[in-house]
Order: sequence, then C-alpha cells, then structure tokens
Amino acid sequence: MKNITIISFTKKGGDINKRLTDILSESDITSYTLEKYRFDNRVKPLGNLKETVKRHFTDDAVIFIGAVGIAVRSIAPYIKDKFCDPAVLVIDELGRYVIPLLSGHVGGANELANYIGEALSAAPIITTATDINGTFAVDIFAKENNLLISSRKLAKDVSAALLDNNCIDIDSDIKSIDVKELKKKLNPKNKACDIKVRITDRIYDDTVLTLIPKNLYIGVGCKKNTDADKMWDFVNDIFRLEGLDIRAVKSIGSIDIKRDEDAVKNLANRLNVPFLTFTKDELNSASGDFFESEFVRKTVGVGNVCERAVCIQCNNLIVKKTAREGMTVAIGRE
Repeated sequence: MKNITIISFTKKGGDINKRLTDILSESDITSYTLEKYRFDNRVKPLGNLKETVKRHFTDDAVIFIGAVGIAVRSIAPYIKDKFCDPAVLVIDELGRYVIPLLSGHVGGANELANYIGEALSAAPIITTATDINGTFAVDIFAKENNLLISSRKLAKDVSAALLDNNCIDIDSDIKSIDVKELKKKLNPKNKACDIKVRITDRIYDDTVLTLIPKNLYIGVGCKKNTDADKMWDFVNDIFRLEGLDIRAVKSIGSIDIKRDEDAVKNLANRLNVPFLTFTKDELNSASGDFFESEFVRKTVGVGNVCERAVCIQCNNLIVKKTAREGMTVAIGRE
C-alpha cells in the first residue's frame, strides 16, 4: 500500500505506532498521536480526530491503535462502500489483536492485518465470511488479477451462493487467466449452475458476472472541434456492435496534433484512461496492413491515424477503421 495513516492515543499505543512506522516503512506513512506522546519528528500531533480522519480517508489505509469504538465513531461520517473506502484497521494498545474493520477484501485490510499480525506477533481477527469459511472470494480474485467487477450485486450473489454450498460456473475468455482448476473446485460435479462468472472483455447477458481485464486499446481520429458527446456515442456504438465491453479499454491513442482536441480528451476522461499521442513519424513506423487515405495523408502526414495508433499500443488489431461523420476509431487487444 502506498499511503497509510496511523493514529494512536496513549503512551503504550505510541509504542505500537512507532513499531508500525518502522514495519511499514516501504509505504508513505503519516503518524499521529497526542502531543505528550510524540516519540520523534516522524509523528505529528493529533488535533481534531474527525478532521484528521476526513483528511486521510482517501489514503490506502487508516490504522487506529486504541478502542474499536473510537475508530467506528471517527470513520462513520465518511464511509461510502467497500469498492472505494480505504482499508481501516484497529490494533489494541498492547498489540495483541489486529482487527480489519473496513474494506477487508477490495481495500486489502485483511491482507494488511495478516502482515501486521505476523510482524507484531499479534492475532488477526478476520470476520469476513468467505475468509473464515475458506471460500472463494470473487473480489480478492478480481483484485489479484487486475480485473474490474461488472456488478456489485452479482458479486454478492456469487459469495452468497458459495456460502450456501451452491455451485458457480466460471470460465475465462482470456488465455493468460486459466481457471480450469478453479472451475473444478467451484463446480466439482460439473452441474448446470444458476450463477455464472466470466473473465472477459466481451459483453455478456446482464445475469452473468463479468470480470473485466484492461486489455483493449483504442485509436481515434476526428475533425477539429468535434462534439464530445457525439464522439462518446460513436465509440460506444462501435463497442456494442462488436460485442466488446468499453470498460476494458486501457488507453486511447491518436496523432499529436489532436492532443488538445476536447472530444478525445473527454473520451479519455469518461473512461478514466490515458490519452497517448504520437508524431506522424511514429505512426508511419507502425507495421501492419492499414486502410490508407490519401486525403488524410496530405492533411496530417499519415494515411491512417486510428489503426496505426492502435498498433503502437499493442500488436493485435481486432477492429479495423470504422468511420462516421468525420470520426474514426479502431480497436486492438493486448
């Protein structure tokens, strides 16, 4: 974890605080305690607790050394959901127990509790049902494999089914993620299952939980001052027609003269992915069988922007140039 905040309230808690600051030294640590218990210049004086928690609730983890009640009351106003809340842990001031309170799986609180527990010789108190029952946890699997979860509701349904000893059908469309052994474990009798999980960049029925890799790349081109919503609708339409999940996009590429084009910048912002630009020489150096346009070549110095922009980002062009009303898009897969 990159950013971790540690908060203690007593002298004994300060001792644990100091040990944790050393144990977690590879992370960016911000430590707080009461002024009279400050152990060195690495720790800051604790002022208003709720304001301190609010300021650091965007960190990767917040660790309290003290009573669970203090932690619960201080984080309560800022809790949203397990997909965006930080890992929150509580350690008693004697360092006997490490308790993950929030974001045990997605936020990594359980994993951090186990790590701290081993370092402090403390007992991790894990309460998440899938962990204590030794059951497959779809959110941990997704995190470990850098996959997006398509539906929070369906993810909960998967966990509930497994805890009820029901089978789950899981398969992968992604060659690099082999789930053959996991499939046998989740459905040992190879029965028809009500709940299905697919690791895929493709669109499935909305009753199927899809775990989505970031493995698709877009190349785009457009006329100057193209309407942003028009570009967004165009690209979405192409993805739907091709049966591809637009949430699988990893980055967008185009020619450098489009670096300030609002329509493309807006597209990248909506997808929360990088917008990469390439010179005409870089684009011309891309290898492949491209649909070239003399008009485009005379205008920008390269005969095809979108397909070449894809092939600079990856080696597998899966959807060739598609054009509509002055906009072009091509798609590649990692």
